[in-house]
Amino acid sequence: MAHKQRLSKYMIFVVTIACLGGLLFGYHTAIISGALIFISPIFHLSVAEQGVLVSIILLGALVGALMGGYLADRLGRKWTIMLTAVLFILGSWITAEAHAYFTLLFGRVVSGIAVGVVSVTAPLYLAEIAPPNRRGGIVSAYQLAITLGILGAYFINYIYAKKADWQEMFIIGSLPAAIQLLALFFTPESPAWLFKNGKSRLAITVLERLRLDRDWESHVDEMKHSASSRDKRAWRLLFSSKLRTVLFVGLFISAFQQITGINTVIYYAPRIFQGAGYASAISATFATLSIGMINVLATLVSVWLLDRIGRRRLLLIGITGMVISLFSLAITSFLRSSLIDEMAVISLICYVAFFAIGLGPITWVLLSEIYPLKVRGKAMTLATFVNWLCNYFVSLTFPNLLVSMGIGGSFLLYGVISVVAFWFVLRYVPETKGKSLEEIEQILQK
Repeated sequence: MAHKQRLSKYMIFVVTIACLGGLLFGYHTAIISGALIFISPIFHLSVAEQGVLVSIILLGALVGALMGGYLADRLGRKWTIMLTAVLFILGSWITAEAHAYFTLLFGRVVSGIAVGVVSVTAPLYLAEIAPPNRRGGIVSAYQLAITLGILGAYFINYIYAKKADWQEMFIIGSLPAAIQLLALFFTPESPAWLFKNGKSRLAITVLERLRLDRDWESHVDEMKHSASSRDKRAWRLLFSSKLRTVLFVGLFISAFQQITGINTVIYYAPRIFQGAGYASAISATFATLSIGMINVLATLVSVWLLDRIGRRRLLLIGITGMVISLFSLAITSFLRSSLIDEMAVISLICYVAFFAIGLGPITWVLLSEIYPLKVRGKAMTLATFVNWLCNYFVSLTFPNLLVSMGIGGSFLLYGVISVVAFWFVLRYVPETKGKSLEEIEQILQK
């Protein structure tokens, strides 16, 4: 078994700055859940207008996801992440200074584009700078940052709910973006992108600075070979019979991350808790903090375990827990138990914990690992687009599901989908722990 390589201080710095993209992703998607309670009466929003304001960031993310791979390949991973930092700053201030409903929507779309682009580029960048036997932990740190962003949004919602200051909720989201923008001037470009663009000497210099070990030296020829194909053939290659199975696995894992219902909790958590007996806006937002904290803690467990027990096994454990939690919530709801309020909250928290152990971080790890460098940017674009499309569909349909099927029926449906996800992982998902990106490419193309 390969020994665990220590990370250089510079590597830790670079990973932290890249992961700020995940924190911004989490914060900007979740902050609306608490702000909406105060925005709605001020702007006199109908139920339909509230739904659009919540979900419009997902449309922006769809656009951003489509652009992300092209920008990452054309501009480089680093400069594309810098662009998203600028967009996060603009989106925060446009939303906070809005005096009309359509300005609110525009600000959220700008933030959404940033979310979509960074969801493609940041995991890609992290995977390409990481040592093979630390890659799982490093890429899953991106998901940890997302959960920290969500928790931060819940905390800010709770603090500012006391004085109904929704503008400050959005303005605070620009601060990490400004820090990231400045710090990125002191981080390197991805070595893989440099190899791909004929800058081999600079790529080797970056690897020497990032890595304490010298193991990467034995893979330099493989990196150059992997980067040698020309971009104009990339789309054709991606849909070729040789890569069809890999593409199929990535798209379905991306879809399952969303259609098992996680973002119904993130976007509609205060309403779910209000329905479970937490009547006031402040108490509902405070109750939602428990989900954010569990999300962070469980993701920390996943980061620690990923490079120890492997992606596939941890994914199966996480999905199993999600199935049990969802069915428990559904059954309790159908039985109309006197403990329904407490059981609903406990079931939701368990569901989030198992998601955070499995599908949450491992989706991004697998997507950043399984695709060959020559198609990686485009494949990540396609997979991330599917992820955001499913995200939008679930968030849009959940309120209607609640009305037509109730909380029990809605989560029973997500439980059934989770069973299908378990079968898919068992049947199709390979183990990639401890292998270099070039080794994974060779294995999956056999």
